[in-house]
Amino acid sequence: MGGILLHRYLELPVIGLIALFVVAGLGSILYQRVACYVVALLAAGYLLATWHATPELPPRERELKMVINVLDDGVRRPRTHRFEARLKQWCEPTDSVWHPSSGRLWLYSDTLRVLRGGERLLVEGRIDPFAEDTASWARQLWYKGYLGRCYLNPHLDTQPLEGGSASLHLRATRALDERLQHRTDDAAALIHAMTVGNRNLISSTLRATYARSGFSHLMALSGLHVGMLFLLINLVLWWLPLFHRGHRLKHLLAIGAVWLFVAVAGFPISAIRAAVMCTLLQWALFSSAPYRSVNSWAAAALLLLLYEPNWLFDISYQLSFLAVGAILLVGLPLCQQVRGRYRLLNYLSDAFLISIVASLATMPLAAYRFGVWPLAGIVMNPIAIFVATIVVACGVLLLLLPPLAPLLRPLTLMAADWVNQLSAKVASMTALVVDFRPSGLLVTAIYLIFLLLILLLWCRDAKKM
Repeated sequence: MGGILLHRYLELPVIGLIALFVVAGLGSILYQRVACYVVALLAAGYLLATWHATPELPPRERELKMVINVLDDGVRRPRTHRFEARLKQWCEPTDSVWHPSSGRLWLYSDTLRVLRGGERLLVEGRIDPFAEDTASWARQLWYKGYLGRCYLNPHLDTQPLEGGSASLHLRATRALDERLQHRTDDAAALIHAMTVGNRNLISSTLRATYARSGFSHLMALSGLHVGMLFLLINLVLWWLPLFHRGHRLKHLLAIGAVWLFVAVAGFPISAIRAAVMCTLLQWALFSSAPYRSVNSWAAAALLLLLYEPNWLFDISYQLSFLAVGAILLVGLPLCQQVRGRYRLLNYLSDAFLISIVASLATMPLAAYRFGVWPLAGIVMNPIAIFVATIVVACGVLLLLLPPLAPLLRPLTLMAADWVNQLSAKVASMTALVVDFRPSGLLVTAIYLIFLLLILLLWCRDAKKM
C-alpha cells in the first residue's frame, strides 16, 4: 500500500526501483531484517502500480470510433438511456490504427436507439469527463475504472459485431426482473441491489435515505451478503459429512457456491474480498489447517491490489476492509469477553456488538465521503441486518426456484419494504443524524487514535500472558 501511495505522489526511476527491489529482496532472504522487508515491499508496490498504469487513454471531447461491449440493459430515462459499457478498442475517425483499452464507460444514447446488454458494437461518439476531474465522486469512478461519459452520435447508426454475449450477472438480473414481474418500486430496487448487485433501479431519494440512516452497506452487495450465503450453504449441506469423504465435497461445493454468487453479482470489490476470506476459511476446514482470520484479511487485501492497485483509493474497498479489520481486531475479542451460558443471548449480543464496532470503524471515513454522521444507525443496524438476511435468502431462492416465485415474491417484497421503512424512520431522526463533513486531517487523526488504542490493548493482553 505504501508503494502504491508513493507512485501516486512521486515519480521515481523504474530501473532504480527494480534494482532496489532485487537488493532488498536478497537482503531479506540472507539477513532477515525488517528494514529489508519494508524496502522490498515498498518497491514492489510502486512497480505494481507502474505496471498497471494505463499507457494510453482515449482523447476526450472528440469524436471517436469505438468498439464497446454493452454490460447491462440500461436505465431508462425520458430523453436518454444510460448503459454500462466497456471500451475494447478506439481510433480517430480519420485514422485506421486501433488502440486497445479496457476502461468502463457510462454510455448515453437517445430513446430511438434500442441497445441490449451483452451486445458488441462499433459506434461513433465522444468521451467526456465526469463533471470536474477533481470532484470526489469523479475520482471514485476513476478508481473503479471508468473513463468518463460516452455520448453516441445520434446521426450515425451503431453497427453490431460478433463476439457479444450476456454475462452471468446480466442473465441473473433479467431472471430476477421476471420473477418480480418487472416491478420498479423501491422494494424491488433493494432486492435487485442485495441479490444480484444491480443498483440501476435505486432512486436518488432512496440512496440519500440510506446514506442518512447509515444503512448504505445494505444496498452495496458486500461481505455481509456473502457471509449470509456462506452460513446458509453450510447449514443446507450439513448432511454430506455423513458419507465417506462427504466433508470434502461439502467444502468444495461451498467454495463454488460462494464464487458463483460473486459472479452473479458482477464481481464487486467487497464481495470478492469476502469470497477470498470464505475460501481461505473453507480451505482451512478442508485441509484441517489452523485458520488465521487476520492473515486471511490481509491476503484478501493483497490479492485485490495485485489485480488492480487503484482500488486502494476506492471508497468501497476502504470501507469494506476497515469494517472487517475492526470486527477481527476489536469485535470478536469483545464478543468473547461478554459471552455467557445462554447460546441465544450470545448470538444476539455478538450481532449487536459486531454491528456497533463495524459502524464506529467506518463512520469517520463515511462522514468524510458523504458528509453525514448517522448516529441512530449504529443502534438500529442489527435489526436492519436481521431483516436484510430474509431479503437475501428469499432473493436467492427466488432465482434458484422459479416454480416457488408466487410464494416467495410477496415475502421478499414485504421484507424489503420493512428495511426501506426502517431506513426512512432512522433518517428522519434529525437529532441523531448530524450533517458534518470532517477534514482529511481529522479523519486521519481519528484512525491513528483507533490504531494506538488497539496496540495498547494488544500490549496489555501480552503482559497478562
